[in-house]
Amino acid sequence: MRGSFPLVRPLIIIGIFLVCIASCGAALARPMQDTELDNARIIEMTRIGLGDEIIIAKIKTAHPNFTLTDTDLVDLKKENVSDKVIAAMLEASVLKTARVKIDGNPVEIHTVGQSQVGGRLGSALTLGIKSSKSKAYLQGQHASVIVSKNPVMEIELPPSHSIDDYVVVRMDGKGARRELEVGSGGGVVGAKQGLRSDRVAKTSYDALGGRRFKMTVQGGLEGGEYILFVIGSAEFDKGIYGRGYDFTVE
Repeated sequence: MRGSFPLVRPLIIIGIFLVCIASCGAALARPMQDTELDNARIIEMTRIGLGDEIIIAKIKTAHPNFTLTDTDLVDLKKENVSDKVIAAMLEASVLKTARVKIDGNPVEIHTVGQSQVGGRLGSALTLGIKSSKSKAYLQGQHASVIVSKNPVMEIELPPSHSIDDYVVVRMDGKGARRELEVGSGGGVVGAKQGLRSDRVAKTSYDALGGRRFKMTVQGGLEGGEYILFVIGSAEFDKGIYGRGYDFTVE
């Protein structure tokens, strides 16, 4: 029996070592999971006695993935989740900006700003007969999302938005950036605000239920730089000339 002890001791040490590795792995994995919250996690936090303020703070700093149908709300109340926490869950689940996927690729919203005016000198020399153009731009030669010439756009809208406010506009490539004409001034026709109609693509859409839509471009798009522009998103007093979801067509 004495001769067996040297074998048992290393096995015990190895076992302890494996348990430590498993515990460390779980500890490292837990922060990754903590960034996403669902109904089950809220119920779990309520059961272990965390206060409303702590749970609400967690909701505000995490990525919510709640389901909040009438049945879900009843289930939350049965688990003693407070009204304050449920209200915070509802508020966190309301979209502030649209969720957009193009050809299945998620696209982030960008601000179009820092307007430039071209043609001022020409307008001055011709006593205003020649118009000047107001342009805004996005940095970067191309968008991070590259799509086909017949892109399918899936759009989930915030409560206050209309699908008619979303238009596909072709942008001009200018070296390391992409430009968008947002208005013109002077000339015989006077000042005008808005996008050039010849740069706006003809689109159609199908309702998918709720506030989800599928938008397609009639006849497809030529290769180049585009933006799914949100009409009415400009805040000129802040130097913002609009917002949208940019993409590149191969």
